[in-house]
Formats: sequence, C-alpha cells, structure tokens
Amino acid sequence: MSFLAVFLGGGLGALTRYILYLVMPNFSYLPLATLVANFFGCFIATIVFVYFALKSGLNPNIKIFLITGFCGGLSTLSALSLELLHFIQTDDYVRAFIYLFSTVFICLIAVLLGVYVVKNNLI
Repeated sequence: MSFLAVFLGGGLGALTRYILYLVMPNFSYLPLATLVANFFGCFIATIVFVYFALKSGLNPNIKIFLITGFCGGLSTLSALSLELLHFIQTDDYVRAFIYLFSTVFICLIAVLLGVYVVKNNLI
C-alpha cells in the first residue's frame, strides 16, 4: 500500500509543480515557480510531519502519500540545481547567489510557519 501512496502522491505533486510553471510569470528575475514549489513542499511536509508527531493512531500511508509522494514530487531540488547551473554558466553569479540564498531562506520560513500552524492548532 505504501508504494501506491508514494506513486499517487508523487504524480500529484509533480502535476502541481508543472501547473505552477504554466501559471507563474515567466519573466521573473528568479525562477518563481520553483521557489513557490519549494516553499509549499517544505510547508506541507512540515505540517504533516509535526501533526503526525503530535497525534497517534493516524494512518501512516497518509504521511507517506503527503511527504514522500506529494511533497517529494512538488519540491524541486533537481530543478533548483539546473537553474543554478544555468546562472553559473552564464556568469550570473550574483543571481545564482541570490537564488540559492532566497531558496534556503524561504524554505526555512516555510518550515517554521508549518511548525507554528500545527502547534497553534490552525489546521
């Protein structure tokens, strides 16, 4: 059952990421769709992780579906790495640094926000 949960969740996460690329503006200074996908991947994964840590008796396949599947398909370290490579190959080191720093920073914010949401019973 866990293999099916990862498979379905990963497909939905990847589809969500693709939709973000279609609807986000393409003229952005930074790859905005990847930033948004990484933010929500971290945010959702943290909410699920903390929620499951605080509750007992929950179906573990839901956790696998959401974290490993959906968030794994949504968040995009491979895309981030390729986009950074493009910036480096075009000698755009400032943009590469800004993109790397903003990705790490925004994902840390997502994790902290996720902990806050669960600990304050906002879901």
